[in-house]
Amino acid sequence: METGLVGSGEYGRMITDSSGRFAFEHLLIMPESPKRFLVTVRYPGYKETAQVADLTGSPRAYVNIELHRDTSRNTPNVPPDGGGNTIAANQPASSQGREAMGKGEQLLIEKHDPQASIGPFQELLKLEPNYAPGYVLLGTAYMQTHQWAEAQAAFEKAIEKDPNNANAYIGIGAARNQQKNYAGAQNALQHGLALKPGSAEAEYELGLSFWGLGKWQEAEPHVRKAIALNKGYAFPHILMGNIYHRKRDANSALTEFQESLRLDPQGPQADAVKDMVAKIEKAMQQP
Repeated sequence: METGLVGSGEYGRMITDSSGRFAFEHLLIMPESPKRFLVTVRYPGYKETAQVADLTGSPRAYVNIELHRDTSRNTPNVPPDGGGNTIAANQPASSQGREAMGKGEQLLIEKHDPQASIGPFQELLKLEPNYAPGYVLLGTAYMQTHQWAEAQAAFEKAIEKDPNNANAYIGIGAARNQQKNYAGAQNALQHGLALKPGSAEAEYELGLSFWGLGKWQEAEPHVRKAIALNKGYAFPHILMGNIYHRKRDANSALTEFQESLRLDPQGPQADAVKDMVAKIEKAMQQP
């Protein structure tokens, strides 16, 4: 089952575990901001459903969301073994599939070991070859291990099973960006944004694709929108710093780079950003 917090960008989407639980571990909440979030749930063959989770007095919230079949589309919504059987919307159909998915999620999400999670997700998909969220999880694990072509293939398989899976389109765009297929990335990302307006990831990746094509002027509005959608998302600040640097606005570039380090001081680009900050500061000190 795919869940989402509206407007929360990098942590705005999540696949639940086998019990329907999910957590946004680094969600940025300002002291004066409201602490009520709209949680949306999507699953193939069922109508999208939403409910408010109130975190005003607690770091946890529990909501019960009932999914109803969507009879307006051709998406299959009958359990694999026939209409007399049932299937939990947030789980694979078989107990073996649920076990494999749970193991993969534990490795990917809890133990931060994406390489080890690939095997269980592959086993899940052998058991449940039509389970689209499994391909999204596999693609996510491949992305985190920098296996870009494999990630793209997994996300593409998710779309074969669920043509309306926005996260899979966004994943394809991100994987294509990493492979420098910037034009191809734009097609996928625009489709993802059409299905999921307000995605900070999609806006950032779209900006990155324009940057890769040397069109920084066209990249800028998408990067600004990504920052507006999620002020706790570090990567757009790095790209915005590069754009300011291209515009020869050293002060603004420095601010963006420093903000990215504040948000993600140990991130994958942190060392390169620190080097850029040092170069800008040194240049600004020269008469």
